Amino acid sequence: MISFEEAKARLESAGQSHVLQFWAEISADDRSALLEEICQLEPKELLEHCRAAVAAASRHSSADVRLDARMEPVAPEFIGSVRKSDKETLQMWNDEGLLQISQNRVAVLLLAGGQGTRLGVSYPKGMYNVGLPSGKTLYQIQAELIQKVQELANEKHGCLCTVPWYIMTSEFTLGPTEKFFKDNAYFGLCPSNMVMFEQRMIPAVGFDGKIILEKKNKIAMAPDGNGGLYRALVDNKILEDMERRGVEYLHVYCVDNILVKLADPFFIGFCVNKRADCGAKVVNKAYPAEPVGVVCRVDGLYQVIEYSEIQPETAELRDPRGELLFSAGNICNHFFTRGFLQEVTTYVSNILFTHYT
Repeated sequence: MISFEEAKARLESAGQSHVLQFWAEISADDRSALLEEICQLEPKELLEHCRAAVAAASRHSSADVRLDARMEPVAPEFIGSVRKSDKETLQMWNDEGLLQISQNRVAVLLLAGGQGTRLGVSYPKGMYNVGLPSGKTLYQIQAELIQKVQELANEKHGCLCTVPWYIMTSEFTLGPTEKFFKDNAYFGLCPSNMVMFEQRMIPAVGFDGKIILEKKNKIAMAPDGNGGLYRALVDNKILEDMERRGVEYLHVYCVDNILVKLADPFFIGFCVNKRADCGAKVVNKAYPAEPVGVVCRVDGLYQVIEYSEIQPETAELRDPRGELLFSAGNICNHFFTRGFLQEVTTYVSNILFTHYT
């Protein structure tokens, strides 16, 4: 536990002294709770976090940083289409994917740190009953999809394979998620092949870069988003677990995608065939102004540009065939090699160590 003076100095160095504005009004127990929260905050990291929030807000409102002129569509040689490819090509991708799955080289990772607030419930999204006649929840649907792809690989290659399921939760969702799976006998999956781990929590920050207080004695905290995956992989030694299991390829997806095809053999096979370090499954935008980010290149680097950052005239651009030029709608459905994730997490760890020491 740190003292009031230490907490005050820590907050002042990050420009967040307002967090203690109600100190005189709260009880001794509330003061202890608040000091404990402040103790968990690293001043330099907090300062950078708040500055980044302000910078992100200003980017959305500034015309000087528009990306339109620097955007390019994904090169054709890096694109595969289930709709446009011939049967032989699709069969090749599917066979390759099932082969990798049969050799226990494929795992899936679920991003499940958010609560179902926008769905009108207070529990994790994965526990939501989506209204199917079967009454199945998102978690049950996904568990059964894992079982099915294991069966397909087993039937084709005459083996008994496993697709490990990694579930990234948050402080809010870990406990309820663990209990839900236990209460439902893990929907037939082996508990030892399900690895649940927490992402970090960060202070909620306003557009002015100031920490938001949930109560007089409590900082509003939130999961650090899907981008927090890389640090969570390091914190929880997930890549080491994958290496121990022989996992080389990872399919990452979001919990609220009811149509997701877990460890989709076509997607896995395409990426392996292309020797890709990472890949993104996308859907064609339904219309130019559809509110979905697009996968494209900016200054030669592949990334996702949010729809709010693209001007209407750019969204309307079409190629010689009359199709939208920027049509690769991002649905948070990704492929990574373990080697690529190892490189990224090592880089992120080195940057953070250098920056905050």
